[in-house]
Amino acid sequence: MEPGKFGPYLRELRTRRGLTQEQVAEALRVSGAAVSKWENGKCLPDLTKLEALAEVLGVGILDLMRCGAAPAPRLAPENAGPDPAAQSWRHQARGAAVLLIFTALVIFLQYFPLHRVVQVWQPSWYETGEISQLAYVGSREEWQTAQPVLELAEQAFSDLSLTEAEAAVRYGELRRYCFPRDRYPEVVREEHDLDLWSAHFSGSSGQMWVFYSQEGYDAAGNRKAGSWRVPSLWYLERALDGTWEVIYIKEHP
Repeated sequence: MEPGKFGPYLRELRTRRGLTQEQVAEALRVSGAAVSKWENGKCLPDLTKLEALAEVLGVGILDLMRCGAAPAPRLAPENAGPDPAAQSWRHQARGAAVLLIFTALVIFLQYFPLHRVVQVWQPSWYETGEISQLAYVGSREEWQTAQPVLELAEQAFSDLSLTEAEAAVRYGELRRYCFPRDRYPEVVREEHDLDLWSAHFSGSSGQMWVFYSQEGYDAAGNRKAGSWRVPSLWYLERALDGTWEVIYIKEHP
């Protein structure tokens, strides 16, 4: 897939289905900014998102990866006779097997993204038990539990209107993702990507692995602050009213 071809094709499929970027983002559990970047050809979605994206758009995974283009026809060599029926059957069986293996791999990586374990393997910083939570993304119910926390985090990332003290009151530990106006008075615009990697809740405690990038810009469009491609572990606690609150954030310094 090429970002320049994939973006317009994704936009065409989305509009044909009558969906907004936010609706696609919600179905894939990513931010609206991520979908916007896909459609603008800035980047491609994670491999583990392709199956869900294809389902939302009502197309097959291979069609999505080909950006709607039909596969190039196979040219027979000169003077070659027609393929025997057995040879044709073998080609069809081989193609079906490849598709089956690819689909199984996508599904497996969607729920057991072991490559992320390798990505954050920092024994000197994260403990083995913390890293092991990345081996399984969590149940559908746990992801639903995490959604209000992600929504609050999205607000914290986007909020440029508060002072540090006000951000602490409104967002608690998530205040670290704000650009407080008394600390970053030059920042007038921000961009971010925020993806949920895994969610695990048990009793009154929970942990969420998230992956984000964030940049703040001044009025002239110059980048003044931000972080790029950061894995982050959030510890949560359930309050008396049943809501979940981030009580501690662990990131590699």
